[in-house]
Amino acid sequence: MKLSEMIRNALVKNGFNNLKDASKVLGISPELLRVTINKGHIPKDNTLIMIAKKLKLDMSMLVLAAHQEKVPNEVKGFFLIPSQGKLNRGKRKYPLSEEQTEYLEKIMKIDEIMMLRKFRQVTDEARIQIAGYVDYMYASKSGA
Repeated sequence: MKLSEMIRNALVKNGFNNLKDASKVLGISPELLRVTINKGHIPKDNTLIMIAKKLKLDMSMLVLAAHQEKVPNEVKGFFLIPSQGKLNRGKRKYPLSEEQTEYLEKIMKIDEIMMLRKFRQVTDEARIQIAGYVDYMYASKSGA
């Protein structure tokens, strides 16, 4: 979702009918709010944080969405897409818990833990391919 859509939706959700009233509450100029929503202007991070606080939006999602819009298309694939699902703090299916990570830090390097986290998030088919590749590389290094 684009930054302008996120802000527009939050304004509607908070009951703002016009930009002038909303800008007063947000502490920004009506013109800045207008160009942000209608023309796709990306405000400074401090302004985005202020808007997020006033509209009860997740600050990191808003700032990430803004930065993703700023970067060239060739680089956009390197950014994670902010999603509302990340705000759900229910039981996580794949990522490691803090306790698991603390335990693993005693027996593994951090890059190994990061690889394990990524491995747990891929499809079953990808796991089979990864395991095959690791077995092949191990066999070729050990001379078996």
